[in-house]
Amino acid sequence: MSRFRRPQGMTIWLLLLALLWAAGCARPAGLQSDDRSAHSDQHPVPFHDGQGTPARQGETAPDNGQNPETGLPFHDSQNLPAGTLLTVRLKAPLSAENPGANGTFEAVVDEPVVIEGNKLVPRGATVAGRVESARASNVKRDRGYVRLALDSIHLAGGNLPIQTSSLFVRGTADATQIPQNEGSATVIRLEKGRRLTFRLTEPAYVAASQRTIASH
Repeated sequence: MSRFRRPQGMTIWLLLLALLWAAGCARPAGLQSDDRSAHSDQHPVPFHDGQGTPARQGETAPDNGQNPETGLPFHDSQNLPAGTLLTVRLKAPLSAENPGANGTFEAVVDEPVVIEGNKLVPRGATVAGRVESARASNVKRDRGYVRLALDSIHLAGGNLPIQTSSLFVRGTADATQIPQNEGSATVIRLEKGRRLTFRLTEPAYVAASQRTIASH
């Protein structure tokens, strides 16, 4: 009979050891989930909302319709986005000397600018620009080029500042005597009504400009 009891006792001891080992290695499920949540809270958040409260990772910041850098509205149907084309015609002949070209000019909008069905710039609106440089052609003596840019559009009783890329325009050139310098200069001329197309390099906030004018 002792031969049969011995294996049974060893089996009981083995079962007890297995249960004790399993109990020591096991962890409550609740503690595991709490550890994970605490670890996730230690990650830095990507941004804060408008009230100074950190936004949790994976959430989007509230859209208050404002550009955080400039405080101006994002592009909408009341503003001119960068890349907008402005086609104008010169109000008067333009002359620029080479070297030392400088000066300003005026033109009128030849084609209205419509953004999402809203006519923001009507035909006939006055624009102001500047002469950046002028150069006579090295190939043809009666040809030259003038570099122009626009500075503003007159809208709703005020001037809306704009920034455009430079436009190189070909014109006629002729030598003009300059008595005080006892020399000559080449004058590049553009005729009245010359049609020019400029491209905005920065957005123009029409709505914000009109609100400012109205407040005054």
